[in-house]
Amino acid sequence: MTTALTQNGKIPTGPAREIRVIACEDQDLMRHYIVSGLARVGIACAGVCDGIQLDAELGRHPADIVILDIGLPGEDGYSIATRLRRKRPHLGIIMLTARDQTNDRVLGLDCGADLYFAKPVDIRELASALGSLHRRLNLRQPATTPAHWRLDTLRSCLITPAGTEVVLTDNEHRFLAPLLEDPGTVVDRDVLCQALEQIPDIYAMRRMETMLSRLRTKVLKASPEEPLPVRARHGRGYAFLSSAEEVPGKPEDQSPS
Repeated sequence: MTTALTQNGKIPTGPAREIRVIACEDQDLMRHYIVSGLARVGIACAGVCDGIQLDAELGRHPADIVILDIGLPGEDGYSIATRLRRKRPHLGIIMLTARDQTNDRVLGLDCGADLYFAKPVDIRELASALGSLHRRLNLRQPATTPAHWRLDTLRSCLITPAGTEVVLTDNEHRFLAPLLEDPGTVVDRDVLCQALEQIPDIYAMRRMETMLSRLRTKVLKASPEEPLPVRARHGRGYAFLSSAEEVPGKPEDQSPS
């Protein structure tokens, strides 16, 4: 369950700092200590207890900085930091953990953490570090975010970087969804067949190639300067070789049936 943003559900009386923070900590007392302590100094912080909840919270309310414990249930903090750094390069990551050996700190920083603190941490020191890291993130953030491909899951359409919408069939949507979920990574053909609810035999592979060829043509027809960046990896699968994201869309945008 996500912890309330402020202590006792009240808005802090001090001037709020424009920093959006999520603390991923599985120990209830420590999570409350971080969330309520930061609230007292005017920093809104949501609390979650594992990587699954963290992903859900980031999907609902994008954050500037994530505070990560290492010893989490399921996926550990090192793994979470690695994939967050890959998928969200401008996200600030602070490791906050009881592990204080040099090797632990080095590994945390190598996995993508910007800062590493050992427990227990003074809230004033943590708040100061959050403010300093936030200023650094703003300085290195590009003035404009490059446009990228988007998959609107509600309206089942692919949106090109230029904003052109390409309406997808159900199978085209099912095929693209795993590719755009992790751009640059080869998605195995068996995984794609499973998404298409097909047996992974030679006939399914041929149908997939035919569908992709038609989809390339459809995208080029809609936006001639933007070819679909899906590439086959012989004997393995397919990869989406461009920045992309999956967006839920808005109900009011849905076309009447």
